[in-house]
Amino acid sequence: MQTEENKAELHPKNGEITFMMPSTNALGALKKAEKGRQLTVSYKKKEEWLAEVDKPVKCFFLGLKEATDAKGETYFIAKLHDGEKAFVCAQTVLVQSLMSTELGQGVEITCTGSTKTNGNEIPLFDVVELNVNITKGDE
Repeated sequence: MQTEENKAELHPKNGEITFMMPSTNALGALKKAEKGRQLTVSYKKKEEWLAEVDKPVKCFFLGLKEATDAKGETYFIAKLHDGEKAFVCAQTVLVQSLMSTELGQGVEITCTGSTKTNGNEIPLFDVVELNVNITKGDE
C-alpha cells in the first residue's frame, strides 16, 4: 500500500514516454547476437560453497546490503561479481571477512570446509585481497 510519502512518481514528468525504434539492421543484429555477461543476480547458497571446497573464486566486492529476516533481525548480504555473473551471499563468516574491504576490491574467496554449531553446518572461508580494484582504474 502506498502512502502520500512514498507515492509512485512517473518519469519523465506527466508520464510522457518516447520509444526509440530500432532499425531493420539493428533488429537483424539482435536476432544473431550471442550472449554476453549474465546480468541477473543469484544467491550463492552454503551448499554451493561447500560443493567447491578448496576451489578459489576470484571476484570483485561490490558492497554490502542490509536486509531483515522474518524475525525482524538485521543481517548483511555481500554483493560480488566474478566477471561472468553477479551474486550475493549472506554466510556470516564470509560477510564478516569482507566488512572492512574497499568497494570494488578484487578478492579471492576459498571455502575451506565447514564446522558444526548448534546443529547447523557453517561454511568457513579464506578471503584474500587481490591487487586490483575497479574503482581505481588500470594500475
